[in-house]
Amino acid sequence: LWKVHADFGFQNNQRYEMALFHTHFPNQAVPQKEPNKELAFNLKTISGNVRFHNIDNEKWGKTFGFSTEYQINKIGGYSFLMPEFKRFTNGIFGATNYKVNEKWTMTGGLRFDFGKIDTQGFYDTILEDYFKTSGYDESTAKFYAQRAKALKLYFTNFSGAVGTILRPNPMHQIKMNLGRSFRFPTPNELASNGVHHGAFRHERGSEKLKPETGLQLDTEYSYKHNKWYIGINPFVNYFSNYIFLNPTGQWSLLPHAGQQYEYAQSKALMWGGEIETNYQMAEFLKLSINLEHIFTLNLNSGYALPFSPPTRWTTNMIFSANAGKIVTHYSVNAEIQQIFAQNRITNNEIKTPGATLFNLTASLNWKAGKQLLISELQVYNIFNTAYLNHLSYYRKLNAPEPGRNIQLFLKLPF
Repeated sequence: LWKVHADFGFQNNQRYEMALFHTHFPNQAVPQKEPNKELAFNLKTISGNVRFHNIDNEKWGKTFGFSTEYQINKIGGYSFLMPEFKRFTNGIFGATNYKVNEKWTMTGGLRFDFGKIDTQGFYDTILEDYFKTSGYDESTAKFYAQRAKALKLYFTNFSGAVGTILRPNPMHQIKMNLGRSFRFPTPNELASNGVHHGAFRHERGSEKLKPETGLQLDTEYSYKHNKWYIGINPFVNYFSNYIFLNPTGQWSLLPHAGQQYEYAQSKALMWGGEIETNYQMAEFLKLSINLEHIFTLNLNSGYALPFSPPTRWTTNMIFSANAGKIVTHYSVNAEIQQIFAQNRITNNEIKTPGATLFNLTASLNWKAGKQLLISELQVYNIFNTAYLNHLSYYRKLNAPEPGRNIQLFLKLPF
């Protein structure tokens, strides 16, 4: 006996970046319509997924299916970042899980995908004239004026994984998965070429990118007994051709563009994990500690990969209790978040110092007649600490993250 599950979707994502019309090119006229629309992207997506589940055997579950997605992107505005494109992907897959006994389950899956990307060429005559009148030679002018080439690219690849879940007793659980992954390059990784003012950089794609492939091993151990919970989740990933945005150190010739960032591929290694510990100190009081760490390495250069997140240590003290008929429940969560300094950087990146943040959340469940209401007060960065986010677009400007932030929510469940 098979059960069929299907879902289909349509999205129309319209994104605009607005700025009062300004130009670095004296020969660029003010647009007749919507002159302050700098960039416009209109992305339409149609998707479908169909899955067949076999429910004959409780010990051996089997799932097969296919998925498809079609995207078309139109552009507008007086600037250029990436071209119009069409993207079509199809995939077929199968997954299974086998319950060896009450304590041991085996899992596995395999997927094959096909993809096609068409990008529209774009030659910027205004930019070409600018370079020529600025004294650059013809080859340089034509190189920069060819903002995007017309591409028709096809990709195929497969992914798969095997895993196991072991529960020797109610207190312990072990999970392990070994898999091969892939990812098709995206249109912006293949064909972007322009100043992204929102990110303060000139981004340039590469038509030479191949599907990103890698091997992943991730494990999870959890222990739960009485007042204690301990979870350990280490992982290691190896990529034969990891796709990343590389700060080249080269100054872009586009006006006011800054450093040029190019999409590139390299052998890469990532390892790290997460450790979580919870201790129920009393019926109303719980201590929670969480540590997250990731180590990245570009195996070709010997440096870290760009935009590697820093280590984080978070401690929470949570007080919660049930109350009476009107106020049914209340809780207070005091949090200390330690963000470590990120000193492992690639060439042409900036080191980022660490910071300690203090946050507080208080919530109250209460009733107005029969209606349950939930009020919540959040105070983030209580002491208004100035700190930098290594992954933020604003890092290169030395612009700090938001200071003290106070929010009050009222939720009405229905």
